[in-house]
Amino acid sequence: MYLKTIILSVLALSAFSATFAQDEIYKRDGEIIEAKVKEISPQSITYKRFDNQDGPEYSINKNDVEKIKYQNGVVDNFEQAPDRRRMPGAPFSKSFRSEKKSKLQYNKNIIAIAPLQLTENGIGFSLSYERELDKRGILSFYIPAMLTFNINNTSTNVNYPYSANQSVNADPMFYIMPGVKFYPTGSHGKVKYSVGPSLVIADGKHTDYTYDMNGNPTSVQEDHFIFGAVVNNSLNINPTAHLNLGLDFGLGGSYINKFNGVNQGITALTQFSFKIGYRF
Repeated sequence: MYLKTIILSVLALSAFSATFAQDEIYKRDGEIIEAKVKEISPQSITYKRFDNQDGPEYSINKNDVEKIKYQNGVVDNFEQAPDRRRMPGAPFSKSFRSEKKSKLQYNKNIIAIAPLQLTENGIGFSLSYERELDKRGILSFYIPAMLTFNINNTSTNVNYPYSANQSVNADPMFYIMPGVKFYPTGSHGKVKYSVGPSLVIADGKHTDYTYDMNGNPTSVQEDHFIFGAVVNNSLNINPTAHLNLGLDFGLGGSYINKFNGVNQGITALTQFSFKIGYRF
């Protein structure tokens, strides 16, 4: 009689355990779902909630599941597969993953040198500094310093016979052009366009060639000062996270254009540069 009672108790406990045994679905975000797994397909897992086994079936993306621990102790581990919805073919998938992995991180500062700098005065070189003012790089502060030489000043004067003096009067002009750049799509990318205004402050020399009372050629060097503004159009190329290449073209006019203190009025101002820079 005692043995029969023990056997019946064990069978009852087994039936109770079988009734309330559950599967556990471990999601990659840390959530654990108590469930009864019904089906596992290549893309999804179908289950019923353990506390409502007569209710509806649910489906979960297989990529979102790390493992399933069944009620009998067996564990299924799942590797996360590539998202084929955004990658139609294997070669494209590979390149997409590589591009995503190697996404460039762009810093806010650029310092650059322009070995080729042109202004209305002549040809020379320049140094520039640019600083982004927001996270996406839509707005930047920009300040270039330029030095150009009017090497063609005397060569175009065919009436001036003393060619030995032509290399002396190069008419250097020093420019500083603080301004802003507006990038419509942000400055973070391989090729980006910007536009923006800059002030023009320039100081230097200008050689004026004349003739004396006896008809002999002579020259007078005058102080030259310019204050005005230009609108710059820029193309920035970022082959790597740190290398920056740029093309700048600006067009505007002077408000002040003084020779020896005498304002000559409004004149056209222009500048063009090819820059090689470092982003940091």
